[in-house]
Amino acid sequence: MTQKLLLIILDGVPYRNWVRLFGNLEGWVESGDAQRFKMSSVLPSTSASCYASIHTGVTPQVHGVTGNDTIFRLSQPDIFSQARKSDQITGAVTHSFWS
Repeated sequence: MTQKLLLIILDGVPYRNWVRLFGNLEGWVESGDAQRFKMSSVLPSTSASCYASIHTGVTPQVHGVTGNDTIFRLSQPDIFSQARKSDQITGAVTHSFWS
């Protein structure tokens, strides 16, 4: 079986609300079909800097995205480009900064 990764990023939703608001997704965790991780934010914790860090694995001090108004092509490899190098299929449903 081919392994698949579904990364769900909920911008601005506190961890304490996950189970209460997303019970259908929590069912995947309870069945063993998914895992849930509690993460800490990078600083600054603006949407753009967080998304860039999630996708590249480096901090804003390294990738340079320090605010929502920072717009440029990142020089670090991201999860999508790395997957393509391994002949993996990628896709994204996004909003705003990564669309």
